[in-house]
This record gives sequence, C-alpha cells and structure tokens, in this order.
Amino acid sequence: MGRPVRLGAAGLLLAGVALAVAGCGYHLVGVSGNLPPTLHKLHVAPFVNRTGRAELDQRLTEEVTQEWLRRSRFQLVSSADEADAVLSGAVVSANVAPVRFDEQGRATEYQLTVAADVQLVDRTGEQPVVLWRDPNFSRTVSYQVDVSAVSYFDREIEAMEQVARDFARGLVVTILEGF
Repeated sequence: MGRPVRLGAAGLLLAGVALAVAGCGYHLVGVSGNLPPTLHKLHVAPFVNRTGRAELDQRLTEEVTQEWLRRSRFQLVSSADEADAVLSGAVVSANVAPVRFDEQGRATEYQLTVAADVQLVDRTGEQPVVLWRDPNFSRTVSYQVDVSAVSYFDREIEAMEQVARDFARGLVVTILEGF
C-alpha cells in the first residue's frame, strides 16, 4: 500500500472549490440546458395585442424574431406547420407611470412596463408539449421627458422600442439558459 496523500490548506481549498463548481450547475453561456436537441426549426408566431397600445405586438414580434436570428440556435420558419417548436405570446399589459417630478409637480421621468403571456411549444411528438411558459414575462424601461418640449411622444416611442429590444433579449436568454 502507498502512503496516504496529505493535502495542505491550499489543496483542501482547491478540492472544495472543484467540488462546488462541479455541483453548482455551471454551464456555458448560450448553450441550452433545457431544450431538446431534436428541435431545429422555430416559428415565432405574431404576438397578440391585448392592450390599447398600437403596434406593440408587432414591435415585440419583430425584436423576438431578430434576437433568435442573432442567437442562431434555430432555423426560423414562416409557419407553425413547418416548425419543430412554436413560440407564441400575448401582450397582456403596457403601463406608463411617472416616477420623478420637478418642483412644480410635473413628471420628468416615466417608466414603461410591458408584460406578456409567452410560451414555447414542442411540436415534434404526437401531442404538443409546452417546454416553457411565463404568463407574466415583463421588462421595464425608464425615460426622461422635458415637460416644456413637444417631443414627449417621441420619447415614449423610443422607450417602446427599447423595451421591445430588452424584452426580446431577456426572453431568448431565459428560454435558452433555462432560468
């Protein structure tokens, strides 16, 4: 029999870190942990708009589609019939709230919050299977306005574009990373 191996304090610390990393679920960014490897074709269905905000559904659909293209995880297809998986959503709320005011009590900063009921469905089996769903996936952006300016609505449109980009990025990362 050989001699027992003695680990010093540094060796014990290194062994402990190695065990912790091995057990913590660490994985490479961008590698899907929860999606079946058999999924290759994705259809992003047009979002349904259940709010009074015009064009919000189109902005979200476009940004989500573009984010999937940037990630190159799936081949995007134009119809659900061609797809292994379908991502669909309904915008359930879009709220603007003032969050900062000037000395006269006029709002100088607003927050725009958009929430949607979103799901990803696997269509490869005999019956569709919901792989991921969040009934209230949301993102918020803040934007400042000059109370004397006529560009108030322009700032809101810019905020809507920003929230759509943030929403899309967050949604795709959440689905791919399995958080």
